[in-house]
Amino acid sequence: MSHSRRGFVEKLDFVTSLGHGEGGDHRARLGVKTKGPTKLITDLCVFEPDAVTKEMTVRSIHPGVTRDEIEGNTGWKVKYAPDVTTTPAPSAQELVVLRELHARTKRAHGDQG
Repeated sequence: MSHSRRGFVEKLDFVTSLGHGEGGDHRARLGVKTKGPTKLITDLCVFEPDAVTKEMTVRSIHPGVTRDEIEGNTGWKVKYAPDVTTTPAPSAQELVVLRELHARTKRAHGDQG
């Protein structure tokens, strides 16, 4: 996902899926038994929900990206895990899979860009 203020807004105009709702145990209070989102991967970093509040929290930052860059492209005050790491480079096999997926998507949808 492209990480920009356009997509990472402070307040949503509408919600299309529950996510973690109001945070905390909101899913459980509604009777929802699934975990909800477990990762949000952008072109700048990887977020994971905080164990208690469920607020999306930066867990790793991609090589060459700074906290200032993340904060400048996020519409709210970014929370960082105490042990933020650098996102590891993809393995050779992961790159093969991603390139195959990209090629299949391009074939299915045509060259739109």
